[in-house]
Amino acid sequence: MTAAVFIAALTSALLHACWNMIAKVHGAPRDVLFGIAMATATVCAAAFPFVGPPVMDTWPWIVAASVCNIVYLRVLSEAYTHCGFGIVYALVRTFVPPILFVMGWLFLMESGGPGAVSGLILVAVSLLVFAAAKGDRPRLDRRTLLLSGLAGLVLAVALLLDVMGIRAGGGGLAGLLRYAVASSITTAAGLALVSLLQRKSPFASVVSNPALCYAGAALLLLSYFSGMWAYAQGPIGLVAPLRESGILFGGALAVLVLRERVTELQWTAMGLATIGVVLVKIG
Repeated sequence: MTAAVFIAALTSALLHACWNMIAKVHGAPRDVLFGIAMATATVCAAAFPFVGPPVMDTWPWIVAASVCNIVYLRVLSEAYTHCGFGIVYALVRTFVPPILFVMGWLFLMESGGPGAVSGLILVAVSLLVFAAAKGDRPRLDRRTLLLSGLAGLVLAVALLLDVMGIRAGGGGLAGLLRYAVASSITTAAGLALVSLLQRKSPFASVVSNPALCYAGAALLLLSYFSGMWAYAQGPIGLVAPLRESGILFGGALAVLVLRERVTELQWTAMGLATIGVVLVKIG
């Protein structure tokens, strides 16, 4: 893994933590997350005439990944309703790195050395410890684990499809930009259709919280661009633990910005994850 890929993945993780923190400070984080997705699409729609469409070979991947993203958000919403935002979000991100590592090995013939694999396992375990360490969170049950695992699986598939699509488009920065714009618009169109079928306004959250939604959209776009560039240029199974370490950045931001209390076990988890990230880089 090159230094550029390593830095891009960690930058994406930090930006991801920032836009999720924007949702967390709101009383209804699920609504704001949906609003951020729709706000992102409006920015991409405005940019589309200047950016242009991606090459035709990428469209099957865009459509397939967008369907997965819509399913992911639906499953995630159900999981949030059952258990709550904090622990479900952490669990979902915990499942993604090992699933992507296996997918990269099976479908892309990618692998890593013993040190890198050890780092991946250490990051995944630390994420799980971080999720379960806070005493006032609800106790895990089978339904929470099943929904979170399903959401993590669908998200991992969506990421794999995105990587395949970006590589099909050439993998360059211009191709990635076109892919990101088209993907955002396609996913938002599907989400809007689902909302309309449920007799809900797809832009209600954007209208009621424009500053939050568009600030989140800017961070989301930067996070997606840097993260997908890292996935397209490096082995996805080893980029994944770096990219998903965003939840640990989120823990630090919760202390510095939201003044939340972080337990000693959570600080330990962040330290273990840091070691894991180093192992991934040097392994």
